[in-house]
Amino acid sequence: MITSGYTHIFLMLAAFCLSSGFVIAQDDSANADLDAANALAAILQETQTLEAQVEVLTLDQYGREIQGSVARLIMEKPHKVSWEIVAPYQELMLTDGIRIWRYEHDLEQVSIDAFNNDISRTPVLLLNGEAAAIADSYHIASAAMDYGSVQRYILTPKAADSLFERLSLSFVDSTLTEMQFEDSLGQKTSLTFSNVRANEVIDPAVFIFQMPSDVDDLEVIDNTGF
Repeated sequence: MITSGYTHIFLMLAAFCLSSGFVIAQDDSANADLDAANALAAILQETQTLEAQVEVLTLDQYGREIQGSVARLIMEKPHKVSWEIVAPYQELMLTDGIRIWRYEHDLEQVSIDAFNNDISRTPVLLLNGEAAAIADSYHIASAAMDYGSVQRYILTPKAADSLFERLSLSFVDSTLTEMQFEDSLGQKTSLTFSNVRANEVIDPAVFIFQMPSDVDDLEVIDNTGF
């Protein structure tokens, strides 16, 4: 089973992909989140595809850097995500909404897992699908930053077994600029987005995993049971 920290980031990114609009029951707790939820939904509805360069920085609970990387993100609603780490090493994670492929170049290994669309455990699905599920899974608040130029949405999972304790998304206008995650141990991961391109046509071949042909002894681990 896929377990790396970068896989958690990939799964968080397969949640933003799955968001398109909120349908929220009008109970007391939902009313408290309603304005922020509707505002976030309106932004997410504008994005059908997304391409960006992403700088990733993970800090421990004491603020010390654990790891950093640069990745290329490509996403298309409702459930397609490609996350390719390009530095300091090479790794590709790809999902079509049914399976997740993870190719570790240095290890010459491909892992295949079933895709989990539970956005309380897969927050990157926020970006790509049915946003009614977001309101079911998170409490939502919003705040204006930098004299109103940045709008930040803070999502707190309702489920006790969520992978993360808090998730935030920051936008300038409707452009995603940053995502941050904090786990139960105080570890914080930030993703800073640049060269963002939204709603451009993406070649369908991007989301079809091709087994590498230049590796003589490729190890394939299939955990799907399909």
